[in-house]
Amino acid sequence: MKQWAVAIIAVLFLSGCTAHRLFYFPDSKLYVDPDKLGLSYEVVTYPSLNGKKLVGVYFKAQGPTVGTVVHCHGNAHNVSDHFPLALFLRKGGFDILSFDYQGFGASEGLPSPEGTIEDAVASVRYAVSRLAPGARGVVFFGQSLGVAVAVGAAAREPAVKALALEGGFNSYRVITRTVLRRSWILWPISALLPPILIRKTWDPEKVVADLAPRPLLVIHGTADRVVPAVLSERLFALAREPKELWLIAGAGHLQCHRVAGAAYEEKIIGFFHRALGLTEKN
Repeated sequence: MKQWAVAIIAVLFLSGCTAHRLFYFPDSKLYVDPDKLGLSYEVVTYPSLNGKKLVGVYFKAQGPTVGTVVHCHGNAHNVSDHFPLALFLRKGGFDILSFDYQGFGASEGLPSPEGTIEDAVASVRYAVSRLAPGARGVVFFGQSLGVAVAVGAAAREPAVKALALEGGFNSYRVITRTVLRRSWILWPISALLPPILIRKTWDPEKVVADLAPRPLLVIHGTADRVVPAVLSERLFALAREPKELWLIAGAGHLQCHRVAGAAYEEKIIGFFHRALGLTEKN
């Protein structure tokens, strides 16, 4: 009886939470100062689809630019904690736009599943507007929550040529249930609560099949305790060809680069090059 009393209290408390309080943990702290990296970059601003100001950092490629990568980050902190994860793509000739969703960092507004997708669509359109002469197009690199964002945005924006996705999930309800089950207090309501609070409208599994014939690369670490690899496998199963799944043994959440090293860089850069017609497809 005591356990169910706790569960009922939790339902009453959480039922007053909005989606952004459940999924998003933004701040405005400076984690990595790009000024100290010695790289060519600029802070950029542009409007989201609802007119709110978005802020991002734009890094120039090493050597001639072949395309632009729009980087969709995870659900916590801000872009200054995430852009370093995408910098290796400069080696492949890519400009990089890593941006903050509404409510993160210096971006205006509040985050929401719909809003993050709109922010990503706006970011793609901004990237297209400043493509370097001769560049082949814009691609997505989504990580963690950014996987759901990138898939949802690519389904709406045909300018996206390809997607590399790491550490993502197939359904907002499923990932919420997974997190709740880690707590002995919330475990009793882990099946009940997500359908009450969370809509399926923005689930990546609903639209991932619509991305074809654009190529998809799904990456996940087998030791990920934050987002289980099986959730990426489920998303991958619903996607249509061309698609590729790469499970990296022993890698934790967003630790695939650290574990796989140069092979990780070569895999993603090569994937984007093939998608943009820069090298022959296998």
